[in-house]
Amino acid sequence: MNILLDALSFSNIIVLSSIGLTLTYITLRIPNFAHGDLVTIGAYTALAVTRLLGLTPYAAIPLAFIASGSVALASYYLVYRPLDKRGASAVVLMIASMSTEIILRASLHIFADAMTLSTKSYWRGFLFREDAGWPFSYVTISTLSAVLIITVLYLFLHHTKYGIALRAAVENPSLASAIGINVDRARAVSWLIAGGLAGVSGVFIPFRTPTDPETGWALLLRMFAASVLGGLNRVFGAILGGYVVGLSEVLGIYLLSGPPIHLSTAYRPAIPFTILVLLLLLAPRGLSGIEWRRLLCRVLSKVSPRG
Repeated sequence: MNILLDALSFSNIIVLSSIGLTLTYITLRIPNFAHGDLVTIGAYTALAVTRLLGLTPYAAIPLAFIASGSVALASYYLVYRPLDKRGASAVVLMIASMSTEIILRASLHIFADAMTLSTKSYWRGFLFREDAGWPFSYVTISTLSAVLIITVLYLFLHHTKYGIALRAAVENPSLASAIGINVDRARAVSWLIAGGLAGVSGVFIPFRTPTDPETGWALLLRMFAASVLGGLNRVFGAILGGYVVGLSEVLGIYLLSGPPIHLSTAYRPAIPFTILVLLLLLAPRGLSGIEWRRLLCRVLSKVSPRG
């Protein structure tokens, strides 16, 4: 049972962060290598709330959204938007993304060292413990948070005037601009939401693993795998991709590390990527590109008895 809860909590983190990664990819058609550091910013926001304010880490969820979302928004306006306005190629934007990642990760190291010196407590390799007085476990809260955020995001994007306009601006900027939608503002809001989701996912990481300035960077490949698996052009496809990546990694290494295989846990990250490669060979557009109804009909037609 514990391994299932661990797999679910890890999957929730990957889902929330990969939704944001997919959203930023759709806006500029580049992979945001700095996205992992936005996750780390969320984790450090939670640490600051617990140590400086004495509150539960869960109280940091809205603050983590604001902190990481603000950094993502600032990076859009200071780095990506000026380059895009000047007609920078995808390669140039990708290099800018890598540079931004290095700057953010270095800044997190500086912040951790500065806070260690000023507070006389170690701000690296930190963990959060379950609050005995709290009625719910972090697995329950992370799951409820993921469900709530996904529901609100879906309702916002599909059932509000501004959300529909935002989708139009992101998916077809030329047409959206022609009908009077402010594409630049829509992109900015997309980056704010994407960064905020990354920050929220970061709040739950210290509950399950020691966290330091490198944590988000270490998870970045899993986020990319989830986004690709779900379909890079499908925001909500990242949900399915995230759960496939998270569950397969945790449950896969649990099964393969025991007898008779005894696979080393060092191969744990390879499990979801093996699934990713095999699936993309069969469905190049990811899970969201599969016509599930047609596939189900074909399967049923083959297994049903012929009279």
